[in-house]
Amino acid sequence: MRMLVLLRWELTQAMRGLGLHLAVTLVALASVGLVGAGIFAMDLWSPFPSTAASAFRTDSSTVPQLSAVVGEHRGGIAFLIILIWLLVLASLIGPAFSAGALVRDRRTGRLDRVLVDTSRAEAVTLAKLLAGLVPLGLVLAGGGPSASFAWLVGGLATQEAIAGVAVLLVALVLIVAIGLLCSALATTEVSALVASYFFIGLILFGPLATGVGLALAGLRGAAMTVLAFDPFVALLSAQPPLAGSLIRTLLPDWPGLRLVWAVGRTRIPVWAADVLVYALVAAALVWATTVLIEPLHPLKTWRLRRSRGETS
Repeated sequence: MRMLVLLRWELTQAMRGLGLHLAVTLVALASVGLVGAGIFAMDLWSPFPSTAASAFRTDSSTVPQLSAVVGEHRGGIAFLIILIWLLVLASLIGPAFSAGALVRDRRTGRLDRVLVDTSRAEAVTLAKLLAGLVPLGLVLAGGGPSASFAWLVGGLATQEAIAGVAVLLVALVLIVAIGLLCSALATTEVSALVASYFFIGLILFGPLATGVGLALAGLRGAAMTVLAFDPFVALLSAQPPLAGSLIRTLLPDWPGLRLVWAVGRTRIPVWAADVLVYALVAAALVWATTVLIEPLHPLKTWRLRRSRGETS
């Protein structure tokens, strides 16, 4: 019951004011503009004829051209662009809902009072996590209808769409968890916000930069392995046919993008492995936040307990 009361208070504070409503409106308008720009671009440059789908396919013995790839996977490309757009928005907006939560409560003394009332730092951390996820999810939901554009142009499999959404949802949890940890470590809201953007950017673009560096050094196999952990690549790997076609078209000299991890006789899709890794990292960050805000956590008091045991 105390957990529900705490969560209600956190959500009320998060939803108060015009900031959330303004963010939802701007995201919805920007997403509509993105769809409009896509329709306009398709009208100006139509790489595929308006005939049967078989006309888009190329012979398997030749390297597919980009126009043929766009024609065959036009719905998948549209959906991928929308998911990447929402992920970028979440990376920009997410820290605003979570990075300053614990800093404000610590400065006003509310954090100590809540910890005394609930007697559980885990409940406080989970309430803060949900209080960051709910408004962030509402903001991104404003751009959700733009995903219907992918089904409008066709060529998107339902299971691939579900896989892409799963990657996006777990990435949102990871983004909010990073903001919470930075909020627990920082002393000011500005430093928490800056640290959140740094670590989120490191997760989004670090594997990309490392993978490109390894590829330029001639270690293309290692580059493909590192790239497989990038969230943008995880979104792409949720559509294996599209991923394979794009790699063969845009990077013909590179080895194929890693789409499956082989563990013994078990084959795990890269996007599913990434979802698991992101979830574990997010859980570890939430646990670390709990340790940081709990004054008497066993990990903090083990030296004191050890010294008392030696003196006794």
